[in-house]
Amino acid sequence: MASCECLFGRRDYRPFFEQQSVDVAIVDTPWNGVAESLKIAAMADAYEVNVAPHNFYGHLATMMNAHWSAVVPNLRIMEIDPDVVPWHGDLVTVKPRHQGRPPDPAHAARAGAPRSTRPPCARTRRGRPV
Repeated sequence: MASCECLFGRRDYRPFFEQQSVDVAIVDTPWNGVAESLKIAAMADAYEVNVAPHNFYGHLATMMNAHWSAVVPNLRIMEIDPDVVPWHGDLVTVKPRHQGRPPDPAHAARAGAPRSTRPPCARTRRGRPV
């Protein structure tokens, strides 16, 4: 039985290892981070539990998980999704909103965009927008 892909940090995994309730611990490397994921894999190895990376985020996550998988001693399998439907590009194509340029506030005002009625000092708190 494989599970635990929604857990974060070693403390969340520990009860599952102690109760021997999982055969393969799925570790979400992009969310836990590679360093913490290595510690989770080491802890799983101490409890004689195999690990597998949770991988459905894209190419960067695949590369992170491939490197992580290469160094953990108790790897069971690496999840990967090589098949992409022909219309995948239609769903994930991102068009630049401003063609690579930051928006011009003067242009937005001319275009009739609503402007804030608060003075500039009231719109920021300690240098951050509110």
